[in-house]
Amino acid sequence: MEFNESDFGREYLKFCELRNNALHTKKMDLSNIDWFYPTNLLPLGIFIKSNRDISVIPPTASDVLSYYNIIIKGKRHVSSRRSYHPIAEIPPDEHQRERMLEPLYAFESDYIGGRNAFAYLIGELVDNVYQHSSFSNAYIMAQKYQTKRFIEISIMDNGISIPGAFKEAGFEFDDTKALSEAINGRSTKRDKERGFGLISSINLLTKGLGGECLIVSRKGGFTAKGEDKKTFYNMGESHALNGTLICIRVPYITKTVNIYDYIEQ
Repeated sequence: MEFNESDFGREYLKFCELRNNALHTKKMDLSNIDWFYPTNLLPLGIFIKSNRDISVIPPTASDVLSYYNIIIKGKRHVSSRRSYHPIAEIPPDEHQRERMLEPLYAFESDYIGGRNAFAYLIGELVDNVYQHSSFSNAYIMAQKYQTKRFIEISIMDNGISIPGAFKEAGFEFDDTKALSEAINGRSTKRDKERGFGLISSINLLTKGLGGECLIVSRKGGFTAKGEDKKTFYNMGESHALNGTLICIRVPYITKTVNIYDYIEQ
């Protein structure tokens, strides 16, 4: 499957096109944007924040502009009644993570497999950032879509990347192979045969919750949907990412999911 055949792939490629044009022209033109998903808005927000020399032409449509301003400015008042969780920084001190994540744990969790499943999934994905990325900046945002009946969450860090973690551990993999090894459970620690964090999260998401995901880390790309549709990609230079982006889309379901049916022991 081609990368742009998935919804996630198309949204990520929109970000890459905007980023690459902005690096060339020193201008980020968002005037024609009529819709943002976290998959493109989170990396866009981080890119804009990190490149103050690039001027931004904001969206023309008033509702899109309003949403863009809310999310990019990252207003802190968030509740389960709101449809969004603005861009929030993941604190460098792991002991402060629960305070930041608590509003997100309650973010419509009754509709997506129960609070335990949702909290475990988000917690594990954030734990991976702390344990493996050596980041200096990391962010998370979420948006729920009542009509479409799913929640989309994106997490991005500027760390050493998944391929970089394997290289530091002495493994000589190309970026796509490194991502494949991580997702299939290989640990970056030579004295530990298996690493269950990422594979357990993907199993719970795709098999238990019926969701889908996108991961881009350096030149490695991955999409998964359902139990069998897992695809790896070589992103090339123009679509590579410094650090790691993880995006998940979780449909509304009525059943409570038992996390122990899906996580590796």
